[in-house]
Amino acid sequence: MSDVDSFSIAITKTFSLKTVLFRTFDPSGLVPSINRTQERVLMMSWKLKGASMRFLSREAGLEKGSLTTVIDSLEALGLVTRTRQEGDRRSFIVKPTTQGLALARRIDTLFRAHLDTLLAKLGDDERARFEEAIKIIASDIPRLLE
Repeated sequence: MSDVDSFSIAITKTFSLKTVLFRTFDPSGLVPSINRTQERVLMMSWKLKGASMRFLSREAGLEKGSLTTVIDSLEALGLVTRTRQEGDRRSFIVKPTTQGLALARRIDTLFRAHLDTLLAKLGDDERARFEEAIKIIASDIPRLLE
């Protein structure tokens, strides 16, 4: 097997990581209840302390119209606000409200506990190696997107 074949297989297996991490993560029962897409957008706006609609659209993999619908629903739930970006009247910044911040923190706490449960299946050396590999991949992704 060539290095290219091995790399291709490794990339394919990496795609399944999202499924492994999120398939069994279920933050249902939180009030208000939101779907996975709403959760993803809320969490990005929380982690970034506000994000442009353009950035959220690209990072969430949503068309602008679909993202607008998601933001509309999060606004209706009182979880985010959308304000015009200074210097560009066409651009909006999405920020979590106080209620949105509280929900995002609860989701983050639940997800961290979920990760700990998943990673507990690995030995200490395996877990350290896995965590280091993820950090390396995450640090290189921005360069691949240039």
